[in-house]
Amino acid sequence: METSEKMFDWDEEWNISFAGCGFSSIYYLGALSCILQLVPQLVHGASKICGASSGCLVAAALTVGIPIEQFSADVLTLAKEARKHPLGVFHPTFSLLRTVRDSLLEKLPADAHLRASGRLCVSLTRLADGKNVLVSEFDSREELIQALLCSCFFPVYCGFIPPSYHGVHYMDGALSNNMPLFEQRNTITMAPFSGESDICPREGTFNFLEAQHSNVSIQINTGNVHRVCTSFLPPRPEKLAEICHNGYMDALHFLRERDLLGTRCLPPSLMVETDACCELVKEVAQAEESKQTLLNGQNPQQEDHRWLGLHVTGNLPAGIKKVLCEACRDSPCGDTQWSRVTQLLPVRVLLCVLSLLMLPVELIFFLTKSSSSNSDLRARTGGHRNIKPLTSTITPNSNETLHWEDNMNVDFFSLTSVCSGPSNFPNTPACGKETLNEVKQTLHPPETRQKAKKT
Repeated sequence: METSEKMFDWDEEWNISFAGCGFSSIYYLGALSCILQLVPQLVHGASKICGASSGCLVAAALTVGIPIEQFSADVLTLAKEARKHPLGVFHPTFSLLRTVRDSLLEKLPADAHLRASGRLCVSLTRLADGKNVLVSEFDSREELIQALLCSCFFPVYCGFIPPSYHGVHYMDGALSNNMPLFEQRNTITMAPFSGESDICPREGTFNFLEAQHSNVSIQINTGNVHRVCTSFLPPRPEKLAEICHNGYMDALHFLRERDLLGTRCLPPSLMVETDACCELVKEVAQAEESKQTLLNGQNPQQEDHRWLGLHVTGNLPAGIKKVLCEACRDSPCGDTQWSRVTQLLPVRVLLCVLSLLMLPVELIFFLTKSSSSNSDLRARTGGHRNIKPLTSTITPNSNETLHWEDNMNVDFFSLTSVCSGPSNFPNTPACGKETLNEVKQTLHPPETRQKAKKT
């Protein structure tokens, strides 16, 4: 009886819901790589794919067709960019929301709103009253991007001015409903925190303390405390790769528990241990094979996993594995003498104090660089001119009237004429809108021109 209750019902519509979790969203990418590898219909056949905060970005990537390998690379790049600053995501020169917006503008296809409408469900929290709003219809690509940004805006962490959607200010959807559509029986819930979600980490011990936050079950233990910190403060790429692998294994446990694998053969890496790694590491190992053999006679295969351990790369698909290896390749090695020194508490405190002392200097440099770039932009686009739009309305039997200023100068960039009927001017359309691009000119009123003719 217990087994039948756990079995997945393919006859009913099902949904997938992702909880907001910041940088820990790479956990979902590992879980999705497992599902797409073994039971892809579970994702492709979902009626609605929901999410809040960073979870809605994962849901949007699935609905519009962005490969999870590309999304994984974006998460790792964002985490590495945030770690470059002394204060991480809290550094004034780093804007998390602006970086997410630039990535959405670059990666979302032109018809993303058409693909997402009716299938993507985004959780928003209205700023005025704190009520939850679920959005699943989008009229344009820009409207979709704005809804995603509103759901990702965590106050103070992402800034102080919340974005707006349809003229209403919203903030992080995880503050009011972190698991959209969780109440429906056939909704597959995912969260990187150990609790009662369908796909989540398993602590392996009994835990009687549990908290319910915005429809997400979270056990109170030291593991979840660390996971919450990881969501806000991005760890090293090696740790993110480990989180991704944990998501893969937890999703595999879910598929087995719900009897969704059937007679499908598991990947060879899950049946027997293999030392196969991504093509990136193989190419580097082959390039250094002769050199290593001549220098120390060691087996070059020992260096295959110098960026990631076999326990992390062994089960992941090749695409995800390659992305993780590339991200960890540029990361400094964690077992060097300098890294061991920097892990000492007095050294870390000293580095933190020095970072705070250097913060005003960095701010001055950032503001100076921004102002100089803006001045160069104005110089290239003619920003020193007094640009004003001048609009005149032309009726069938009226003359064009211009507004004269006291200094006898008319500065305009574009002259827009709107006619409401047949025009008496040649080469002018009967109705419509015509824009003429002009440069700055000094004109004289008719009275001045008549005096000039008399003299």
